[in-house]
Amino acid sequence: MRKRTIKTQLVLSFLAIATLIIGSISLVALSLTNNHFSKYVEERQEDLLNQYVYTIDLLWLNSGETWNSEELAALSEKALENNIYFSIEDEQGNMVWELKGKNLKSAQDKLKKNALKVSEKKSVKLDETIEAKKKLINDGNEFGKVTFYYFGPFAYTEHDALFISSMKQSLMYVAIAALLVSFILASWISARLGLPLKHVSDFTHKLTRGEYADKIPQETSIIEINSLIDSLNDLSNQLEKQLGLRKRLTTDISHELRTPLATLKGNVEGMIDGVWKITPERLQSCYDEIDRLTRLIGNIEVINKIEAKYDHLNKTEFNIYKLIESVIENFASKIESKDLHVEIQGDNINISADKDKMNQVVINLLNNAIKFTQKEGTIKFSISKNKDHVLLIVEDNGIGIEKDQQLHIFDRFYMADPSRSRALGGQGIGLAIVKSVVEAHKGSITVKSKLGLGTKFVIKLPFQ
Repeated sequence: MRKRTIKTQLVLSFLAIATLIIGSISLVALSLTNNHFSKYVEERQEDLLNQYVYTIDLLWLNSGETWNSEELAALSEKALENNIYFSIEDEQGNMVWELKGKNLKSAQDKLKKNALKVSEKKSVKLDETIEAKKKLINDGNEFGKVTFYYFGPFAYTEHDALFISSMKQSLMYVAIAALLVSFILASWISARLGLPLKHVSDFTHKLTRGEYADKIPQETSIIEINSLIDSLNDLSNQLEKQLGLRKRLTTDISHELRTPLATLKGNVEGMIDGVWKITPERLQSCYDEIDRLTRLIGNIEVINKIEAKYDHLNKTEFNIYKLIESVIENFASKIESKDLHVEIQGDNINISADKDKMNQVVINLLNNAIKFTQKEGTIKFSISKNKDHVLLIVEDNGIGIEKDQQLHIFDRFYMADPSRSRALGGQGIGLAIVKSVVEAHKGSITVKSKLGLGTKFVIKLPFQ
């Protein structure tokens, strides 16, 4: 594929679109002009023929309801000036007036000459002579019939042809002028867009090298480019924060592994040296620390499998309402110990999903809510559905989460309040598992929280 600069691409694209639009408008305008003008000429021709019919009626009446050849000849000469000649029959079908011989040949030559003159100026396609028959009526009684002859398809005059030709030239000049203006505008717009986009390109190269400190100043009046610049500046800030989070993650993992290992090492060394007796309590303490390490590693493996799609979903149809009821029953002792009020709102809804993994989602969210909700607090599950999705909302009136921390609570090992979370037995993995499971089901999860007022998680899952 041939590569171009954005300036060249914008100019070519702009010109292509302008050519298409201007060409289409010109063709439509020309077609409409031709159609309307042709209709106008046709109506004018019809009016002209009706005027001659009216004149013939008057001539017949003024002559005492007889035909005057001299008057008809004079009218015929006048008609030739309008590129028309005619013949008249009486009510019995007898020919009253017509051009014959040299007069007819002269009239036809004159009509054809005028028609060719118009044809050259307007490119009117000449047909054979057209006949138009009109009835001659007086007081409701037909007293004859007149037949008009002229070249078609329409009786354009030389002035009409000049008007159409002038219209075509004007449209052509307008189209050329519009294309020139489009080229100038395209060059100006591409220059306006090209420079800030070059700055954006240079900035992204800096980001790939890990240079997050610099920022792009807003220097355009274009909303979309300013939005792109803001997004890149936000990305730079987020990457800088992520760098700090990775460092914190390393520290947190080290802490999570070091604490149980240090406890194990101390107990085992004490029992080996004989300082401590080997008692069931000390063995249980060692077992608990090993179990803690096993759960930590197991949770990490669960996330890796889900995100890498090694752990395939085993979808079945089940009732999400009853699943939540079952999980709440299993947490009855913890709920009673803090005197919490837990309720479910909504209908019994069946969904197609991996039941075991969705069970883990509900467990992690409920466990999280119980940990951070004060005594006598409230936890509420809400279930609803629309055409394509099921909404599961879990909200509490607990301690809440600070706004700047809400972006990271689904990250592995992230804990909004590390000291308190560890004191409550947290490892910063539960919500990461929840997000991985939901996204594996092609769903989404969001959080809204206010510090000191509570937290709400909203899960959106497809039916299938």
